[in-house]
Amino acid sequence: MLEEKRIKIICIFAVILIGIFLIENASSIGITPGRTSVNFEPHLERDIPFSVVNNEHKNMQVVFMVQGELNESITLIDSNDDKVKDKKGSSIIEFLPSEETKNFRYNVKLPNKLEPGLHTAEVIALEIPKANEAGTFVGATVAVATQLYVYVPYPGKYLDVDVNLFDVESNSTATFVIPLLNRGKVGIGEARAVIDIYTSLNERVATIETDHFPVEPGARTELSAKWPVNVAPGNYFAKVTVFYDGETKEIEKQFAVGISLLSIESILVNDFTLGEIAKLQILIENRWNEQMKNVFANLLVYNEDKDVMADVKSAGEDIPALSRAELVAYWDTVGVQEGEYEGKLLINYNEKTADKNLLLKINSNSLDITGVGYAIRGRSGGGITLTSVLLVLIIILLVVNLAWFVFFRRFIGNKSKK
Repeated sequence: MLEEKRIKIICIFAVILIGIFLIENASSIGITPGRTSVNFEPHLERDIPFSVVNNEHKNMQVVFMVQGELNESITLIDSNDDKVKDKKGSSIIEFLPSEETKNFRYNVKLPNKLEPGLHTAEVIALEIPKANEAGTFVGATVAVATQLYVYVPYPGKYLDVDVNLFDVESNSTATFVIPLLNRGKVGIGEARAVIDIYTSLNERVATIETDHFPVEPGARTELSAKWPVNVAPGNYFAKVTVFYDGETKEIEKQFAVGISLLSIESILVNDFTLGEIAKLQILIENRWNEQMKNVFANLLVYNEDKDVMADVKSAGEDIPALSRAELVAYWDTVGVQEGEYEGKLLINYNEKTADKNLLLKINSNSLDITGVGYAIRGRSGGGITLTSVLLVLIIILLVVNLAWFVFFRRFIGNKSKK
């Protein structure tokens, strides 16, 4: 009877060990970079590299599609030998379990003229199940995309405006950050913003003003302002009016005052090597009593000129109520230099955004990510994770139980002989 109980205990530990291993390694197909930005030039032609990540190390088939306004300007470059053709003649890329990443390229050739503003396209990598004997595909598919953004300057002054809000909890001090990007060909002498805060019933409860800065053509800057959160918990919205050289631009942002519904617990980057693809594991917690659907992370990294040098997105995940989940994103660090960089992590959920400012310290074999003005747990390199600790403990328990089981069998055997 005791032997059967011991065997059951050992089996339970073994199942837990396998389960943790599967959770640690479960992740969908990845693609990097998440976005490539290009400033428009007539007839500009350029090859743009991207990589597809087989993070599950499995046999996988992937097909590519191009969509968006500029889809006719993009041509996928056929440069891989490990492909098959489906009945329609499309290339299907084969991944083996030993192949974690594969590199690809697409060619973009812009027309002579585009209207001022943003123009986009997407190259989609679609994971498909194996074809059956009839030549049809059965089962679910997973898709990820790398975006192309082409910016055409405006002839005069033009500002792209966004609103980020941090630490919006009762009896705290919230910070409004207004990123400005001058998409025009003319510099702006001074830009400032006035922020009016309203209840859901359109009652104004506060008015605050930001600092002021010039914005050169193609340059990026940020306006900021502090707000003492002395209002009751609930839903609010901010009307932001940006004034620049006699012109104005308005933008609104909805937000809630109270306990944060979603929190960023940690950002892990294990086995980092500069110049290779970094796997970012972003642990978040859903504090709401309902499921959050299609939650995804967006990491922005800025260079010393405050331009976006990396725009990385994770796949969307549904997170059950009152639970934690891990979002995985991939960053291709080819061409990135060692040093310190400012960044921003945005978690998109329920048509809302949780924003965090970051500081990234990059060395040849480490990437340390810390928060700005708040605590965040991060780790890079070959550090020990919580999962690793659990695995070690379970292995120790398995060894102890097996040793005890062998000793017990021998003890019973010796007593029987006597």
